[in-house]
Amino acid sequence: MPTIRPFLITAQKDDAMPDQGPFTRIRMFLAAPHRRRLVIIGAAGVAYLIGLAVARRFDWYPQGLPGYIYLGLFAVLGAATTRRWPVETLVLVTLYTAYTTLTPLPPELYGLYLGAPQALVPLAIVVFIMISDDGPVIAPAATFGTLALLMILPWRDIVGLLVESRPLSEALLLDSGEDRSVLVAELIACALVIVFALMLRKQRRVAEELAGKNRELTQLRAAEVARIAEQERTRIARGMHDEVAHHVAALVIRAQAALRVSDGQVEPLEQAMSDIATNGQDVLARIRTVVRVLKSPPANSAVAPLAFTDELGAHVDRVRSIGYDVDATVRVGDAMPAEHRAAIIATVQESLTNTMLHSAAHSVRVDVAEEPLVWTVRVSDPGPARERFADMPKGGSGLESLEERLASLGGQLVSGADGEGWVVTAEVPRTAAGARRRKGKS
Repeated sequence: MPTIRPFLITAQKDDAMPDQGPFTRIRMFLAAPHRRRLVIIGAAGVAYLIGLAVARRFDWYPQGLPGYIYLGLFAVLGAATTRRWPVETLVLVTLYTAYTTLTPLPPELYGLYLGAPQALVPLAIVVFIMISDDGPVIAPAATFGTLALLMILPWRDIVGLLVESRPLSEALLLDSGEDRSVLVAELIACALVIVFALMLRKQRRVAEELAGKNRELTQLRAAEVARIAEQERTRIARGMHDEVAHHVAALVIRAQAALRVSDGQVEPLEQAMSDIATNGQDVLARIRTVVRVLKSPPANSAVAPLAFTDELGAHVDRVRSIGYDVDATVRVGDAMPAEHRAAIIATVQESLTNTMLHSAAHSVRVDVAEEPLVWTVRVSDPGPARERFADMPKGGSGLESLEERLASLGGQLVSGADGEGWVVTAEVPRTAAGARRRKGKS
C-alpha cells in the first residue's frame, strides 16, 4: 500500500493541473491590462528603432539621426511611465524638449536638434495620456501649448518687429523658410491633441458612470430577485398551510373521536376509519397538486373549477362530518376574481381550522356576503377557548399570513375574543371605491 499512494496522488495532480503551453502562459501574462499596455508600448518602440535601422541601411534616414533615436526613446519612456509618475514624466520630457529645441546646443550635440513638430511628439504623448486618464488638464495643456507656440511660430522675427516698433502683422509676410499654412496646420494639430484627449476623458467618464449604474442595476435586480423569491416562499408556505392544516386537523379530531368510541362499537369505528382514509387521500392529492405546480407551470386543464359556493360548501361539509354544527350563510355570486376568491376561501378555512384547534365549541357560524363595494366574511364560535392539542407547538402564522394576503388586495382582517368565543371578520374590496372606504374606516 505505501507504494500505491504516491502514484495515485501524482495521477490526480496531472489530471487536475495539466501542463500549460507557452501560448497559454503568454495569454495569462497579458491578461493584466497594465502588462498588456507595457508590451504594446515596448513593441511600438522596437518597431520604431527597426524602422530607423532600415532607413539607415538604405540611406533613407533623415538629417539628425541621433535626435530621432532619442526622440523615440523619450516617447516610449513617457508612454510607459506617465500613468505611474505623471508629474515627474511631464517635467523630464518638457526639459528634454526645451533643451534640444530652444537652447543653443554645443557642436557635439547638434545631432539632437529636431524642429517642430517632430520634437513635440514625446511631450504630446505624455500630455494626451495625462489628460485622457482623468489627470490634471491646465498644467500639461499650458506646458504643451507654450512649447508649441515657441517652437512653431517665428518668435525671433516677432520679437524683432516689436523691438523695431513695426506692425506685428508684418510677421506673416516675412520669409522665414517655412510656409505659413504649414505653421497654422502644426498649431491646429497641437490643439487637436488636447481636444481629442478631452473627448476621450469625457468618454471614459461616461463609460465609468454607465458601468457604475450597471452595477447598481445588477445589485437592485439581485435584491428584487431575492425579494420575489422570499414572496414566493411565503406564498408556497401559505398555500401548503391552507391546503394541509385544515385537513390534518380534521383527521386528528376524527381519529380522537374514533379512539373514544372504539370499545365494542364497530360501526362508528368503521365509519371513522373510512372518513380518515378518504380525507387522507384528499390531503395527499392536494400535496401532489402543489408539488406539481412547483415543478412546472400549470397547463390549461379541461376540468372546470368548482363554483365558489360549492368549494366553500366542501370545506363546511368536511367540518360537519367530524361532528361540528356549522351554520353557513353564503350570499355571493360566482363572478369573482381568482385572487379574491382564494382569499375568501382561505379566510373561512383558516377560521374553521382555528376553531377545531383552539376552541371547545361544537358549533360555528359562517357568514359570507357580497355588498356593493366589498365582500365580507365573518366566522364565529361561542367558545370557550381550549387548546385541543396541548402538546402541539405554538406560534403558528396562519392569521398573520392571511392578514398580509388580504392587505395585498386592499382588504383587512380583524380577529379577537367575543365573550367566551372567538370571531374573525374580513373585508375584501370589490372596487377601488371599496378600498377607499376601508381606508376611511381604519
